[in-house]
Amino acid sequence: MTMTTHKFLSRRALLGGVAVTGSALALEACGEDALPVVANPDIPLLNSLLAAEYNAIAAYAAGIPILDMPTPGDPLAANGPALGVIARSWQGHHREHAAQLAAAITAIGGTPVLASAITFTPPTGFTATVRNVMVLACNAEKAAAVLYNQTVKSMSAASSRYIAGNIEGAETQHFVILYTLLKQVVAANPGNLISMINEVAPKAFVSSVGAATNGLSSIADFTYTA
Repeated sequence: MTMTTHKFLSRRALLGGVAVTGSALALEACGEDALPVVANPDIPLLNSLLAAEYNAIAAYAAGIPILDMPTPGDPLAANGPALGVIARSWQGHHREHAAQLAAAITAIGGTPVLASAITFTPPTGFTATVRNVMVLACNAEKAAAVLYNQTVKSMSAASSRYIAGNIEGAETQHFVILYTLLKQVVAANPGNLISMINEVAPKAFVSSVGAATNGLSSIADFTYTA
């Protein structure tokens, strides 16, 4: 008896499930009482990062010609072409980042922001010197690293956090190298590097999950020279 009752209940539950499913499909087909589609909350966050990548690409595009052909009398003119090679490489990194972010946005049903929608404007005080191009890149890479760090904590999907976290590491690497070059602590004498280690790596990236008041965001930007 018990076995028969269980079979009956199972059969009745199964039929009930089919009925419910059929009703749901009917409602969906009619378009009435259907729940609205909610956009993935990670889409605007990923798009803000994509816009930053497009801005970085444009910033390097503006700086590379200055590195390739420094103005006469530029004290760092001899270093310009070598720095131009580095700038092209890192610009390529940003293009890869942009492609990855655009693909991630599309994969979750979003529309990636277009590169044509981003307008790069040189910051106040910028003049066309090799050092200022380095400052422009250094400040931009730091800002990008901080943006990724502040954005990743708000993302809901592990896949979004994963891609943002990986790109954040690349931006931080760019910043550290440029920071080191601008501080002029890289030299043949390793003792110089050791004695200025706090200049090479000025701060831990973040000090807490909350506002990074003592982290990388607390490092002042370099200023431009005339």
